[in-house]
Amino acid sequence: MQKIPCELTLGNGGDVIVMVVLDEDGTLRIPCYATYGTFQEGVLNYRVLRPDDTQRVRREVWVDQDGKVVTDKQG
Repeated sequence: MQKIPCELTLGNGGDVIVMVVLDEDGTLRIPCYATYGTFQEGVLNYRVLRPDDTQRVRREVWVDQDGKVVTDKQG
């Protein structure tokens, strides 16, 4: 397991940079929620910041606050 830098686009129009988990099998675990200031916001989209990390992502899963998979997408 590694963490890679990603930009998350939030429902309030803001963006945050966070370290997102990338599993050994190439699964990127994107959080459904992120904290912006003191507010919990829904995540609408994401972008992997480093091109070499983008090539390592084989599958993306969106996870809730407990780490449980909400949606699954093959890459």
